[in-house]
Amino acid sequence: MVLDDLMAAVRAHGGLPSLGHTLGKLTRLLERDNEGVQELADVILADVSLTQRLLRVANTVPYRSGPQVVTTVTRAIVLLGFDQVRTLATSLVLLEGLLGPHKERLRSEFHKALLAGCLARELLPKTEGEEASIAAMFRNVGRLLAAVFAPEQYNEVRACMQQERLTESAAARRVLGRSLDEVTEAMLREWHLPDRLIAHVQALPHRIDPPQGVADRVKLAAHFADALASVVAGVAGSQFERVAPGLDGVLDRFALAFALDRDQLVTLLKRAADRAREFEAAFGLMPKGTPVDQLLAALPQDAELDAAPVEVSTQRDAVGRPSNARDVLLAGLAEATECLARAGGSDLNTVVRVVLEAMFSGLGYARTALVLREQISGLYRTRAGFGTPKAQFSFATQGAPNLFSAALTQGKDLHIADTQAERVEASLPEWYGRDFPAARSFVLMPLVVNERAIGFFYADRPCVDLKGLSGEELNLLRALRSQVALAIRSK
Repeated sequence: MVLDDLMAAVRAHGGLPSLGHTLGKLTRLLERDNEGVQELADVILADVSLTQRLLRVANTVPYRSGPQVVTTVTRAIVLLGFDQVRTLATSLVLLEGLLGPHKERLRSEFHKALLAGCLARELLPKTEGEEASIAAMFRNVGRLLAAVFAPEQYNEVRACMQQERLTESAAARRVLGRSLDEVTEAMLREWHLPDRLIAHVQALPHRIDPPQGVADRVKLAAHFADALASVVAGVAGSQFERVAPGLDGVLDRFALAFALDRDQLVTLLKRAADRAREFEAAFGLMPKGTPVDQLLAALPQDAELDAAPVEVSTQRDAVGRPSNARDVLLAGLAEATECLARAGGSDLNTVVRVVLEAMFSGLGYARTALVLREQISGLYRTRAGFGTPKAQFSFATQGAPNLFSAALTQGKDLHIADTQAERVEASLPEWYGRDFPAARSFVLMPLVVNERAIGFFYADRPCVDLKGLSGEELNLLRALRSQVALAIRSK
């Protein structure tokens, strides 16, 4: 099978275009350097499965800080950091999207990709380590594609490597017509991933010189980690000496970039193995003995969480409300309260995002937004929101009376079940029909501080919502709103 045949099989898989679209969004955030927090949260929340898996990872021992369970993506970004959540989300999308139901069958390949990413993350500090981790994971795209879509040929590649002592590139060229690095690059370009990432993933020359800058360090760390993972994952047995020649060969080749002795290497492998095991648990794979375990003896058992994070139910009513709406709202309220207490009320942006996310996920709205009044112009403008496209407000309350101005003047919560009902449509401001054509129902909750409306929370749906909010749901939303009011008062 040549590359064209393999790529044709890949393109025939219905889920991969969507996978590539999501990966493109996440990897383009590599160039945002902590400025795309809202965009990152939006990409994750657009996929319920991704949200749930990310929160599971965020609540595992290597990531979780403190006793409080992380229940929202916003809080995960605050506690774990933008770079780490971006890496986690990219890893989850890549491996789940490519392997999906094949995870158990291809467990060794799955583990190897995870281990490579975890090793790369341990090699470099903070942001560089996260970027290297993503690149190391993507180094495995060609292998994973071949294993899923051309399993017989992929097994033949493995056999050639073992029986004839061929390199992976030579064996793949013989069987597939192209190296797996070439398969990887072709797929990454088809997904329109950033050139910066593709450059990190491309093959290295045989001679490896000291890195000349950040880009060099990231690329070398990704390749070094992938090479280590390939040696370790390809060995069965418990004797370290069985893989010593292979590991020593990798260490010698990368000596000018990463000068590790045997003890440092063992420590690196242990830390990376811990993280890989946690990832596997988040993917629904029960942790079991891994090649690193076999080499370095049994690692400590995973610690139990105090409590599991609340996962948004996939069972929805006619308007999109999850069946466990109450639990999600309560979890969001607990997280906002804990965030407010920890920050002493100073981290207003985080409290706002936690509250908006709880509304968005807990009640299944299409969009949620916080709108605040500007002191100088007097205009109400959107300050934060979830959902696509963003709910963008920019209006003044002067002019003919309407439902918005009345609700804000009186400080009254407002639920509109059908925006196209005759009496309602006549009472809405002209700009609403123009700027919000897809909204068929919405909730408006004024944010009152010192007896004055300084803004409002807004949430809408693209469908009529005759049921509206239950008394309990409304009270929980009001409690969430109160956390934001408290944060504002403490500023």
